[in-house]
Amino acid sequence: MKLRVCNLQPGEVLCYPLPLIVGEVESDSGKPEVGSIDSWNENTGHTSTISWPVVNGKFKVLVRLKNGENTIKLQCGQDILDFKLTYTRPKTTKCVRPLYIKCCDDAGSFQAPPGVDNSMVAAQRKILLGAQLLQTFTAEKLHEHGLGRATFQIETNCDGEPLCHIFTTSLTLRKAQTMTGMDLWFHFARELMNSDFKDKDDSKWYAFMSFTRYNPPMDGFRPQTHADILSYTRGHTALGGGGLALFGTGTLHTWAESLEEIVPRFTDNRRIDRTLLMDDSAYREFYWANYATGLGASLHELGHSFDLAHTPTGIMARGFDDLNKVFTVKGARPVEQKVQRTMSSLKEISLTKKINNSNHTSSVKKAPVIVHIEKTFQAQPILQTLVVRNYDGSVVKETIHTPGHDGPVREKLKLLQLRRSSGSSASSSSTAIASGPSSAASSTVTSPTVATPAHLPRSPSVEKGAVRQEVRFADDRAHWYRSSAVLLRYHRWITTLEPRDSTEKLEFVSGCIHSSAGLRLVELRSIPEGGVFHHWEFLQKAPTSFTLHKTDLDLVKCTPEVMLVAEDNSGNIMKRKTALDDL
Repeated sequence: MKLRVCNLQPGEVLCYPLPLIVGEVESDSGKPEVGSIDSWNENTGHTSTISWPVVNGKFKVLVRLKNGENTIKLQCGQDILDFKLTYTRPKTTKCVRPLYIKCCDDAGSFQAPPGVDNSMVAAQRKILLGAQLLQTFTAEKLHEHGLGRATFQIETNCDGEPLCHIFTTSLTLRKAQTMTGMDLWFHFARELMNSDFKDKDDSKWYAFMSFTRYNPPMDGFRPQTHADILSYTRGHTALGGGGLALFGTGTLHTWAESLEEIVPRFTDNRRIDRTLLMDDSAYREFYWANYATGLGASLHELGHSFDLAHTPTGIMARGFDDLNKVFTVKGARPVEQKVQRTMSSLKEISLTKKINNSNHTSSVKKAPVIVHIEKTFQAQPILQTLVVRNYDGSVVKETIHTPGHDGPVREKLKLLQLRRSSGSSASSSSTAIASGPSSAASSTVTSPTVATPAHLPRSPSVEKGAVRQEVRFADDRAHWYRSSAVLLRYHRWITTLEPRDSTEKLEFVSGCIHSSAGLRLVELRSIPEGGVFHHWEFLQKAPTSFTLHKTDLDLVKCTPEVMLVAEDNSGNIMKRKTALDDL
């Protein structure tokens, strides 16, 4: 049996402490291995072993690193692989600061099913692990673009342990639950900037509101649309921009608290009972889907605070719904944890087993119906109704007459789905269904500014700086769009091990952008939607100037102005509304 790590190199130096190790197991018989693999960090002792699924010979493992060199042990059966990784904590003052907000007259618990720990301590553990998963995701997905494993840093204490602060707002519970999401965002933004926290200008707040409550009617009514669900939810929002990414906690109970829980949580096939609990899962309704959408949407909002705009695909579109695919192998199921570390971990492992064993009774498979069709049989025309269900509750229907087969229906659905994926909106997405239940995306993601992404065509490719690198995405829609990846790579909050000290501002005069540090990205965004529709990137050589010509934008002449965004090698960012007639 052979163990191989596919995504990391032995001895690789990382700037984050929770790497994702993707690998393969080749059995002696040559057949794909199925089972589990144990992992532990020899620097922390063998008692921290965690088991992970192996599916068709593939595995994904998360392991915590100590500062310095680490020896990771991977064991499958009798075979053990030693794999060395080095974690170097970057020297930077800029960080993401996890935060849990409670009202001044409330205990701070979040909504959860009976018997589930919904204390502030549990919330802190969930939020911290979530932030670390997003940190790892960012590193892996920038590496996917060939930009190295750069990522943001999470605030830590003097021992290097990540922090999640409890923040008590001046709002009462009653007042907070009557405010709109936008009002809550502005209120907390002001409170945090006026608080006693240090280094506020170097912080991006990753904040969760404890007081989110879903209160549907008590008569057993089951909300059908996402708009219905939101109408019964108080104290909820998903907003990001500036220095604050703010999110509700209506589905926080589905999140993992420890590494042992990640696979069980991301594969939890229990259905959310909408008569009791909030469902924000892109109409998939499962616990795992609520975890994926909730964690992914919080990354989307954090992306807005990193100056990212909506994009045609990826995390800044609706790609965050697929976040679970990054940390699980397709077809994975939880495996029983064999080693228990401390009394606190006994509870976690017990929960892992509980999730694994709490599947609803599945329906019994019935024998197939066998129908004999005569050779002279001719199918009768079929009347099919396609429905586009929007998140505001509105429904658009289209009826199609098909000549005895569903080809036209499939083509129409494919067309509608392509429209949705190419112009998916974080705040007003819609989806196509064929005379059946909806399977759309959630609509809770917006930003403090304009939130709807644009449906504009790309401008034609030009030679100067128009790098269009083909990227194969490993986890479907869970990726950074190309221009988002480039912007993040040079962003001041996305650290590498390279020092960058320049604070010189970019200049824009008569259609020319100038930076003495060298330009890395020029991006065009639509107005007023704010979606990215074209960009130029400069990775090999960073020019000190770039002239934007009107002829470069022939396909968007009908647009009177665009938002011009430029970033230089030192992470300085300029945003400027530009009238096309002025170019």
